Amino acid sequence: MSDARSVALEALLRVEADGAWADRALASAAARAGLDARDRALAARLTADAVKGRRLLDAAVSALADRDPAKLDPESRAIVRLGACQLLLLDRVPAHAAVSTAVDLARARRGAGAAGLVNALLRRVAEHGRAWVDDLPDRTPGEAALRRSYPDWIAEAWWAAYGPEAARALLDAGNAPPELALRINRLRAGAEERVEAELTGLGAVLARDPDAPDARVVEGAVDLAATRAFADGDLVPMSRSAQRIAPFLGVEPGRRVLDACAAPGGKAGHLAALLGGGAGLDCVERDPGRARQLAEALARQGVEGHDLLAIDVFQLPAERTDYDCILIDAPCTGLGTVGSRPDLRWRREPADVERLAALQRGMVDFLRPRLAPGGALVLSLCTLGTAEAQAADEHPVEARLELRPDAGAGEGFVAVRVSAAP
Repeated sequence: MSDARSVALEALLRVEADGAWADRALASAAARAGLDARDRALAARLTADAVKGRRLLDAAVSALADRDPAKLDPESRAIVRLGACQLLLLDRVPAHAAVSTAVDLARARRGAGAAGLVNALLRRVAEHGRAWVDDLPDRTPGEAALRRSYPDWIAEAWWAAYGPEAARALLDAGNAPPELALRINRLRAGAEERVEAELTGLGAVLARDPDAPDARVVEGAVDLAATRAFADGDLVPMSRSAQRIAPFLGVEPGRRVLDACAAPGGKAGHLAALLGGGAGLDCVERDPGRARQLAEALARQGVEGHDLLAIDVFQLPAERTDYDCILIDAPCTGLGTVGSRPDLRWRREPADVERLAALQRGMVDFLRPRLAPGGALVLSLCTLGTAEAQAADEHPVEARLELRPDAGAGEGFVAVRVSAAP
C-alpha cells in the first residue's frame, strides 16, 4: 500500500470529519508518516485534487455506479474519492493501480465488505469515467462549474466579470497544480547565492519573473519550510503575485509605512526590505496567535526597528498617523488562491462577498485619513471577479493592478491605490 495514498486518505478524513484545512491536514499527516519529498509531493497532489474535485468525483460515482457517495460511511467515501481522483484527474496513474490501491485501503480500514464495494464502484468509474467527463456540457456557468468541480456561484461571478472564455480559463487555472515560488530576502546579505546553491543542490530548477525581480519559481519536489535557507531567513515562501503588491505601494527608504493586516509576514518583510530595514514600519495584527507568528517570521527575516501592534486595526491609536504608505492586505474571499488552497472554494459562500467588502470599505475609510499629504494607500485582495474589487472606489483611485493566474501571474490579486485626502 502506498504511503503517499495512506497519508492523503488521513488528510481527507481530517478535512471532512474535523473541518481541517487540507494543506494543514496534509502537512501533519506527512510529518507523522515521515514521507520523503517525492512521496510528500504525491500525497499533496492527491489530497488537493480529491478536495478540489469532490463535486465532479461524487457526480461521476453517482452517475456511473448508481450509488450516492453521501450515503457511504466517511472512510469509504474518502477512499472512493481518492480512487476516482486518480482515475479521472491524474494521467500518470494506471487504472488498475488506482483501483487496487483503493481496495487495499478499504480492506485495511473497513474490512472485506467495504473493499468489495469500493472495487465495484471504482471499476465502473474506470470503465466509463473519462468518456463521461468528456461528454459533460460546458455552455453555461452551472455546466462549467460541474465539469470543473466548483460551486455554481463562483463560475457565475467570473462569467459576469470576465465573460465565458476567460471564466473557463480561470476555473481551469484553479485546478492546475499550484506554482511554488519564493522571495529572496534582500535584508540577508548573500541570500540569493545561498538559496540558489541549496535548492539546486536538492535538484530544483529556479526560474525568474521580470515583473517580480526577487521572485524565484521552483520546479521540483522541495519542501521550502524544511530548508536551511528558510530557517535562516534567506527565502520567504511567497507567490509571484504577492510580491507585486509592496512595490505597487511605492515604498522607499526613509518613509513611514503601516501594514494594517500584517500576518503572516510575507508582505511585511517585503515592505521592510524595500525600506532597507524595519525602521519606520508599523505592523498591526489583532489575533494574538497570528501576531506571535508574525513576530517570529519578521525576526527570521532579520527585520529590526519596526513596531508590532497586537490590536484590531480600528483601535489604532490617534498618534499613529502621517504615514507615507499604508497597505491594507485585507481579509477577502480569496478566490484568486483557489489553486493553492484546495478547500477554499467549498468554504466560501456568496454572502461572504458583501460582508467582506463592507469590512474592506470600513478599513479604507478609517485609515485613509492617517496618510500624510502626498501619501498613498493600497487595498490588496487575493480575490478576483467580485464586488470586493470596488471596495475602495469611493476614494480617489490612482491606479489598479489585477493579476490573474490564467494570464501567467501565478495567483490572482487585485490591488487598488488611492491618494491621500486633499
